[in-house]
Amino acid sequence: MLDELKRRHQLVPATCGTDKGYDSGPFMLQLEDRQIEPHVPVKEGKIGGVHIVRWKDRLKVAARKRMWRRMRSVGYRLSQRTRKKLEEAFGWLKTIARLGRTRLVGQWKIRQQLQTAAAAYNLVRLGKLLAV
Repeated sequence: MLDELKRRHQLVPATCGTDKGYDSGPFMLQLEDRQIEPHVPVKEGKIGGVHIVRWKDRLKVAARKRMWRRMRSVGYRLSQRTRKKLEEAFGWLKTIARLGRTRLVGQWKIRQQLQTAAAAYNLVRLGKLLAV
C-alpha cells in the first residue's frame, strides 16, 4: 500500500499507524528501513521471551522495544486518536449506511453509493459539532 501511495500520489508518509496485529518485529523493521516511524501498539507482556537465540530475533525484539518507547510520545497518541476517528467513520459506513454488503453491481453505482453515504456521515458529524 505504501508503494502504491508513492507511485500514484508521490507521497511518502512520515508515520504509519496500525492496530495490534502488526506489532511483529519484521513489519516495524521494514517501516524503519523506509524512514517511516511506525505507530503500532505493542501487545502487553514480555518482549522477546527468556532467551533470544538468533540475531534476526534480536533485531525484531529491538524494533518492538523502540516502539514501546514511542508509545509514550505525543505524536503516537495523536496518531491513535486519529485512527479511532477513521475506524468510527468506516464502521458507520459499513453498518448504518449498509456498505458492508452492498447490493449494487458496478463500480459507478458503488462509488455513487459511497459518496452519498459519506455525505450523510458528514451531515451527522456536522450536527454533533454544532451541538457543542
